[in-house]
Amino acid sequence: MTEPKTPAGGRDREAPPARRTNHYRSGVEFERRIRADLETNGYLIIRSAGSKGKIDLLAAKPGQRLAIQCKRHGLLSTSEWNQLIEWAAVFDAVPILAVGGRGGRYWHLTARKTQRGKRPMTPFLLDQLAA
Repeated sequence: MTEPKTPAGGRDREAPPARRTNHYRSGVEFERRIRADLETNGYLIIRSAGSKGKIDLLAAKPGQRLAIQCKRHGLLSTSEWNQLIEWAAVFDAVPILAVGGRGGRYWHLTARKTQRGKRPMTPFLLDQLAA
């Protein structure tokens, strides 16, 4: 009878904890909280589920369209930042970064990001745009 094959190193090991799944799950939960907040404020929502794309949520109500990227910690690379602005323009929407934390917060990305550390954005309140 042959011995069962083991991973490199010759010892049986347990699989590492599913950290990615937990990270993914917490991101999905954050998106759901943002979605619920937007719906409470009268927006209709389209969610780009699991896309890891440029826009997580597209929110709209009469006279307003928001292209939203949800980041619990508020970190967007220069590339992600600029792609969100470009995609928002395609939908004639306001590019919004939704950040986690106590109560959450929305930021309007006002310009392309050209340097590391420079974040051209202003706070955004839902219903800030005139209907």
